[in-house]
Amino acid sequence: MRRFATPLVVAGILLLGVLAAADALRGSGESTISTRARPAATSTRPLTLKETLAAQRVAGILVYSDADCRLHSLVLPSLLDQVIRSDRGGPVRFCDFSDAGGRFTGPGVVESPNGGEVASCNDGRIMVRDSSSRKALRSFAGCAPAWRPDGRLTFARGEQVFDEGRVIYSRAELHRIARRHPNVAGLGQGVPFRVHVLALAWLDRKLLAASLRVDIESVEPQYFVVLLDGDRILALDAPFGEPARELAVSPGGAFVAEDNGTMLSRQGRSYDRLEGVPPPRAVVFSPDDGWLAMATGTSVYLVGTPRNLGRVIRLPIPAQDLVWEPAGAGATDTSTTVR
Repeated sequence: MRRFATPLVVAGILLLGVLAAADALRGSGESTISTRARPAATSTRPLTLKETLAAQRVAGILVYSDADCRLHSLVLPSLLDQVIRSDRGGPVRFCDFSDAGGRFTGPGVVESPNGGEVASCNDGRIMVRDSSSRKALRSFAGCAPAWRPDGRLTFARGEQVFDEGRVIYSRAELHRIARRHPNVAGLGQGVPFRVHVLALAWLDRKLLAASLRVDIESVEPQYFVVLLDGDRILALDAPFGEPARELAVSPGGAFVAEDNGTMLSRQGRSYDRLEGVPPPRAVVFSPDDGWLAMATGTSVYLVGTPRNLGRVIRLPIPAQDLVWEPAGAGATDTSTTVR
C-alpha cells in the first residue's frame, strides 16, 4: 500500500530547501568553517643525492681512480663526472696515486708546504726531488718523510725521529711513548723491545701524529697511533689488526685520520669508523675539514668529522684511490689535462 507524506513532513522538507537556497545565495566570498580547517594537500619526497650534497654544503672536486685505473674528476655537489685526459687525448691512468701540487704521481710522495719539493721513501732511503722537473736534489737513509709547516723535512731512522739532521725524538723517548700501549705497559724493564716508525704527519708546527709498531720477542707486533705535543701524549689509538701505514691530516689541521678511517682530534679525542661503513682502501679530508671521504673500491662514503658527527653520505662511484681538491681557481677542472 502506497504511503503518502503528511503535511508536517512536507513542510519540513520545504523549510530545509529554503535554508539551503539562502546559504547558496550568500556570495562566494564567504567560506564555511569546515573549509578553512581542511589542511592543504602536500606531498613529500626524499632528497636526491645532489640535493643532499647541496643541503650539507659538500663542495669541491674529488679526483679518483676507477676500477680500470683511469683518473676521474667528480664535481661536488653537481656530480659532474669526467675522465681526466693527457695532452694526447687518452685517459690518465693511476691505480694508486698522490697529488703533489696538481701533478699526479705514485703513492707515498709528499709535497713541501711551498710546493717546491717532494719527498718519498724507497728501500729505506728518502729521495727529495724538485716538484716541477723531478730532478733529484738529495738522498739519505730514512723513511716516513713528513714536512713540517715551516718547510723542514722530518723522517725516521732506526728508533729515532729527525728534523733534518737534529734528533727530536730519541730511542728512549720512543720507548717511553710505547709503554703507553696497554700491551706494552706491563712489560718488565728487562724485557727488550724495538719501536719502528711507520708514518709521520704534522697537524701544525707543534702537533705530530705518528704510527708506531712495537716488536717484542715471541709476541706478535703491537700497533698504535699517537698524537704528540712535544713530550705530551694528547691521544693514543691502539687498534687490533693491521697497522696504520698512512696518516691523512685535514687541510685546517683540526684532525688526523688513519688509513682504516679512525679519526683523532687535536683536542685528544679519537673517533672509530662508524658501524656500517666498510673498511676503506683510501681516505682523504674535505677542504673545509667537515668530511672524511673513504674509498672502498665500489663506493665512496662521506663521513662527517666531529663538525658533522654521525652523518654519512654514500656516493656510488668505484673509487680505488682519491684526493679532494677545493673548487675554484687552481682546482682540477673536468677539462683539465694532466702531464
